[in-house]
Parts: sequence; structure tokens; C-alpha cells
Amino acid sequence: MACSGVDIDKCCDAVTGKFTPESREIVIGLDSYSEYSPSGTGAHVFGLGELPGDGKPIVRPIPGAKQIEIKAKGFYFTYSARHLSKTPASLMPRQTELNALCKHVLSITQSKRSLVISGNEEEKYRKLMAGDFSDYAGDLSRADLGLLNILARRLNNDMFKMDEAWIKSPLYRDKLERTDYRSATIMKAIKGEPVFTNEDEDVMEDDGIDEYVVEACSKDHEGWFPLGDVSLVGGSSGTGKTYWMMTLFEKVRRGADVWGHTAQARDYRVLMLDRGAKAMRRTLNRLGLPPEAKERVIRVTSAQQLAGPVAVLTETTEREPGAKAWFVEGLDLWLKEANKMSEVAQVLDELQRLATRRNVAIIASVGSAKEKTAEGRDSERYHGRDTLFGSVAWGRKSETIVLISKTDNDPLHDDCPRQYSVLVRNGKSEHFWMGFKDGELQIVERPRPKIGKGPPSKAGLLKLNVFAKFKRGERIRYSPDMGASPKTYYDWLKVAVAEGLIEHRDGTYWMPDSVRGSTT
Repeated sequence: MACSGVDIDKCCDAVTGKFTPESREIVIGLDSYSEYSPSGTGAHVFGLGELPGDGKPIVRPIPGAKQIEIKAKGFYFTYSARHLSKTPASLMPRQTELNALCKHVLSITQSKRSLVISGNEEEKYRKLMAGDFSDYAGDLSRADLGLLNILARRLNNDMFKMDEAWIKSPLYRDKLERTDYRSATIMKAIKGEPVFTNEDEDVMEDDGIDEYVVEACSKDHEGWFPLGDVSLVGGSSGTGKTYWMMTLFEKVRRGADVWGHTAQARDYRVLMLDRGAKAMRRTLNRLGLPPEAKERVIRVTSAQQLAGPVAVLTETTEREPGAKAWFVEGLDLWLKEANKMSEVAQVLDELQRLATRRNVAIIASVGSAKEKTAEGRDSERYHGRDTLFGSVAWGRKSETIVLISKTDNDPLHDDCPRQYSVLVRNGKSEHFWMGFKDGELQIVERPRPKIGKGPPSKAGLLKLNVFAKFKRGERIRYSPDMGASPKTYYDWLKVAVAEGLIEHRDGTYWMPDSVRGSTT
């Protein structure tokens, strides 16, 4: 199969690396090796496939970029090797996706898109200053640019006066505290960039991963659940995914501390799959949540289940624009084939586009299969992003992933502490244990492993000996009295690092020096 290349010109910021929503959709849709262009302001996507029809290259201006070039046999691209981390590391067969992209690009009209016109400028200005954003389909980012276009003409492009008037307008909200967003939008208005009528063609401010539902706890870490992206919470049935997320959301709603992290006060909503009104009330009562949390749960009906998660979220996020975080309980149960990559990838791509347009965090819970220990008991330890039930697309196409597992102490009892692994795209992952103290879910000391019924495996005995021999913060060194061969010892070290039990630094292994251990 021939190799093809897609060159998207001037679609991202060379400093921040942020892409426009349109170009991001193209890169995610092709899902093959992608890289920044040498200038840093564009992107290349390489894959396996032939151009449809006569095979002639396609070069067109497109929304969200200066232009796009789609070429195959007989042409070449400059290779920068600046790989986009969310894309595959190799060339993938993408004939169907390439055909769809070519069809889409050829359908884009060459005429200039018109400005949003709703009466005269005075009428538009009056409506905006009265808090009426109906001309912009409720999209506040578009309304921002619409107001600033008017202010630019009225204030002779004086950016300081424009900024002052904008801050005092009904459009003021938390997002305007970001000076980078304000300055970028003001410059768009001064340059005369239009506000487009078609939502799909609207060049919106892409917040990327600058805003989080839960902020980073240190400079080495990254925040949890970025706005404008899709994240996941994984675990097998009974691990408490819904309870943990709703407890977290209640802390965020109040702007309270979130287990060592800070958070801005933001509202949320929860979509709970159809289980009947009475059954849902029983579930919420069993969780022991306050009335305020119960009011934020939306029951998904049978009819809505048939419509699909994207349609339901599109409707509910538009109906309740004040909620910045949305939790979808059991997204994998909403899909017909949760283990099929094509279906999972399509749903996650559509949810990603919705999250970007609405600038909200969409977080979904999915299942994860149980494994058996050497003693034949259920083990719910998770080793990475690809352990979620079904397709590997779950891990590849999501941002923050939280994996919840019962500890090895006694996975048969619900009151045992559970391990939480927060895996992020950049920075260090976090591994910690939580249990109930004084009726509240809190971070607790990592429980010491216990020997179950029957003789422990070699790896299990080695783990017990290591934890008995070394204290927190000590370097782990092999010795014959550990009861295992050097090969078993070094094999176990790799597994223990993946599970967050120990740390690997500078080629050596260490016991964590705190409850909240971290591994890169």
C-alpha cells in the first residue's frame, strides 16, 4: 500500500503547541503517525493509503488553518521527527479515513465566510451588553470575539480600553482571568478576524490542558481532568468509581481541597444510565451523598440510551451551560461493542470535539477485567493506561485516567483501603491509597500485604520480605535472605514499579518516602 501525507499549514501555536479544533479533529480522525512541521506552526500526518480518484494532490484553504495539502505518490514532505505524543508511533493503514478527509476537504466552498449579522451593530452591541448571547448560539467564546470586534472599531483599536470594557461587560467570567486568553482574543479583534455563523467552522480558543477540574499539586505533576478533553475512571464492578468521582466533584463545587490538590469552584453534572427512578434513588441513598449532589444527577432514560452518549451530552451540555465537568457513568455499557476499536475511537473522538466546543471536562467510568493471583483469588491491580476493559483506544484517546483497585490485603471486603493510580499525559503519575476515617474518604497509609489462604507464591513471599526489610525512603538492594533468586527479584521489581509499590530513580529502586508515592 502506498504512503500518503497530509500537511496542515499554520494550524497551531509554535509556543504553546495548541491546535485549532478543526486541525485537531483531522489529526485525531486519521490516527496515524503525526508530527509538528519544522516551523512548529503546522502538522504532518503520514499514513498508508492512496488518494481517491485520479490521485492528484489536493491543496485547499480550510477553516482553522491556512491550507491543507494531501499528497501521495510522486511527492515528498519534510520530516521533522517532532512526534505528536497522542498519535501512533508508526504508519497506520488509513484508506477509509483518507477517503473521508478528501471528500470533506473538496466539499469546502472557496467563498469567504460571512460575519455574523443580526441587525445593525448598535443592536448587536445592545444585546451583548444586556447579557443576550443568542446571536452566537450560546457560545461565549464567539460572543467575546463579537463584542471585541465592535469595541475595536469604537475605541480605535486601543487594546487597554477594549480590555477594560470587556472585563466590565456581562461576558465577564473566570476564563477572563486568564491574560493569555484575553490578549489573544483582543489581537484577533484588532486584526479584524470574523465571527463565523457555522459552529463547525468557528475558530474557537482551544484551552488545551491549561485548565483542570483539579489543579496540579506540584510543578512535577499535572492537573486532573483538563477542560476541553475526555478523561476516564477505570475499575471493576464494586470498586467505587461513581462514589469517588461524586465525592471529588462535591469538593470541587465548593472550591475545597481535593486530597492535597487545589480546585476552583466549578459546577458539575452526572449522567446515570437508566436503572429506574426508584433504583437510582436507592443507589444515591446508599452512596450517602448530600442533597446537593443528588440534585446534580441526571437519569438517562431508555430512549436516550438508544440515541447514544454523544447526542445526549450535546443536548444536556447545551441545556445546562453552567456545568464545567460532566461524569458519564458506565460509558462502556452504553456502547454495543466496547472492545471494538473503531466504535470506541469514534465515540471518544466525537466526545472530544464536543468537550472542545463547550470547553468542558467529560469524564467517563469504564470497567476493567479482574485478574487472578497465584493463590487463585481475584486481583484488581492495574498496570497502565491499556488495562481498561475492551479496546486499547480507551487509553490512547483519553487524557487523565484514574485506575481504582482493591488492595491485595483482602479484595473480598469492601472496607479495605483501595489503591488509586492517576495517570496523566505529562508529568508524574500519582499512586495513593484511600479508606474511610471518621466517616470520610481520606488518604491513608499503604496497607502492608497479608498472606492469604494457602502458601504464597515466590513473588508474594518476596514482596512480604522486601516490605519487612526496608523502611520508607530506603534504597532496595538484593540479598539472598529475601527467599528468591536474583531473576525473580528483578522481575518482581519491574512489576512493583508498574503497580506504584516502589520507585525507580536513576537506575536504582527505592521504597516510597511518603504515602502519596509517585512514578514517572
